[in-house]
Amino acid sequence: MSTTEDTSAVDKKKNKETTTSITYADYKKFIFNYLLSIIFTISITIFIIGTLGLYTTKVAQANILPDDINLAPYTFFNRIVKNDNKIDINIMRPSFFSENKDTLSQKATFNSKEYLESFSNSFLYSLKKKAHNPNGGLTANASLFFSSVYDNIVAKNFMAINTVFYYLSYLPESAIMFIYGFFGIFLWIALYYFNVCISIFYHIISIPDLFRNAAEGQPEQWESNDKISFLSLKLILFCFVWWWIGLISIFITPTFFAFYGLISPLFATYKLDKINKQMNIGDFIKNTFAYKQFFFIILATISLFINGIIYLGINSIVGIILAIIFAYFMGLYTNEMPTIVDGFSSKIRQDITPLNIEKINYKDPQLVKIGDTIPIYEDDKPNDINRYNQLTKNESVGGAEELEKIRFPNASAPPTPQYGENDFPLPQTQNGGKKGKKGKKYNIRFV
Repeated sequence: MSTTEDTSAVDKKKNKETTTSITYADYKKFIFNYLLSIIFTISITIFIIGTLGLYTTKVAQANILPDDINLAPYTFFNRIVKNDNKIDINIMRPSFFSENKDTLSQKATFNSKEYLESFSNSFLYSLKKKAHNPNGGLTANASLFFSSVYDNIVAKNFMAINTVFYYLSYLPESAIMFIYGFFGIFLWIALYYFNVCISIFYHIISIPDLFRNAAEGQPEQWESNDKISFLSLKLILFCFVWWWIGLISIFITPTFFAFYGLISPLFATYKLDKINKQMNIGDFIKNTFAYKQFFFIILATISLFINGIIYLGINSIVGIILAIIFAYFMGLYTNEMPTIVDGFSSKIRQDITPLNIEKINYKDPQLVKIGDTIPIYEDDKPNDINRYNQLTKNESVGGAEELEKIRFPNASAPPTPQYGENDFPLPQTQNGGKKGKKGKKYNIRFV
């Protein structure tokens, strides 16, 4: 009796093991999850989101993001990028350890002028235009305040983007795609908290702009910082209106400007050597899929192993290895190098550094409309407005006369003198200028 029971128990155990081994190979889940990894993990996360990060590293190298509050589009001094070097994109190496001289890449030139001019249609320019009229009522003070705050926040965001993605560009392109695809969210969170800090700071230091009035005897200009009085009717307005609007702005702007800072580089365009066509982020993503096929196959192979072990069992490794060997001899795992017809050339830059910005030529500065400087009156140097008018009357500055008519339609200008680099002050920020080593104020003052 006991022998029969023992035999029956052994048979049940064997049947259970057999059933488990058979049901362990779940082909439906294997196919579903493998395709899911190809579509979402590899194609979307790495090859689309990761490529957005890779593109931003190229923009950071091109140095076209306006991160200097003293240059356009925040002031009327043009920000001119020296295109003395090309940016290497779609870098192709014969092997992982290939030297730079054996490496192929497409040489790109980013259109910095077009990118800077795009700010003429931005909300920054709209605020700046409204802030030019001190007699525009309560909205004029609000425009002046928010123009100062948002200019500084945008400039600091671009500085952070340029810095972070410049250092990321030292990594191989495939590594940048992988890291940004999977871990980019941590960068987004860090940028958000960075915006929280600078938003609070600039909202606070710009509060005097809400109390600023038109300058006495100069209705087209705002009064200087030392003339601002906080003991006025505007104090009541500040306590019951501006305070709450500013508080809302402080906590809304970090999300907006963090997102704005991340997507702004994606609107940059570029041209490739030997290919006379303007390209954008869409073209860059398509080319990444085309020229990073080997990286795609490697990731797909890793996913094949992982999903095979999970859903087909450990014994499936033998079949997977045989399939990979067959694919290898069929040429699937060869990193085919592109031809020169595709705009590729040999060698890449040894030293990855951002392109340089041209210094301001004070004898013949390049002025831009999008950097229209808000007129702040200061009476300690009454001839500064003459300097400004003389400069804008200079015919060698493109569009200067039209620019002056927009700023000061009733201004007059005496004969043009000659100025050296030390004679002309640096741009005015809305919150006043800074003093140099010798006590000179580096701002533009209007009388």
